[in-house]
Amino acid sequence: MSIGIGQTNSVTAQQTSGAELLTAALAKNNQVAEGKMALQLIQSANINSVQAPAGNSGFNVNIKV
Repeated sequence: MSIGIGQTNSVTAQQTSGAELLTAALAKNNQVAEGKMALQLIQSANINSVQAPAGNSGFNVNIKV
């Protein structure tokens, strides 16, 4: 964008090229693909298979200050 004195059109905007739009579209598609992969990784983790501690181990923590 440029501003000049004495111009009939005081503000002119530069047109974007097709390469810039293609780059933006590819970046968006890449982010969507990464998001899908992250969700699949989270869903594939079998959280229910973790067993709770048995007995009294793991419930008491001794902290000395």
